[in-house]
Amino acid sequence: MLSALVTVFALAATPPLVTTEGVTLDDKGKAPFEAPFFGVQIDAGAPDGIGASLVVTPGRFFRLHAGGLTNGVGSGVRFGAMLMAFPSFAFRPFIGIDGGYVFGGELAWLPQLLKDESLRNAVTGVSVGFANAQVGFEVGSKNVAFTLRAGLSYVDIGMANQSISTGGTSMVTVSGIALRGFIPSARLGFIFCFG
Repeated sequence: MLSALVTVFALAATPPLVTTEGVTLDDKGKAPFEAPFFGVQIDAGAPDGIGASLVVTPGRFFRLHAGGLTNGVGSGVRFGAMLMAFPSFAFRPFIGIDGGYVFGGELAWLPQLLKDESLRNAVTGVSVGFANAQVGFEVGSKNVAFTLRAGLSYVDIGMANQSISTGGTSMVTVSGIALRGFIPSARLGFIFCFG
């Protein structure tokens, strides 16, 4: 009984294994996985458009991102979070939520594509709000990975009041229009992490 008690105290008093670099090893003698803290995410998809975000990994299984995006007509912002399974593996499935808003804008290249000024005005006055719930995966190292995700999005598409020419001197004024509903969503991209 006394020898068992001495063994328990000896194991409890054993200092942890530490490498010459100062890394504390686990019970099996392996260095614990540490996810890079900062990163950059570049992606494209619908309904988001093309985006670039800063990525922060405050915990092993948890990642946050915030950044800008564009849909070709306007620019906006996006924020999100994801939970990742198997963060130390090369194939990492995850679930994520994010939301954002693309403000209506103007395009310098649109007049060359649309000759009708009323159509140009209608397209440039569109803004899009969205919320995504998606599942997906990352493939790659902990510093560089390809991502693919798909899911469901709630979108709120709004068009500001428009005055549309009907030809000659006639004008029709259209009050703001809003379209809301759920649509499928998908996004692919790359994540570059460091730190």
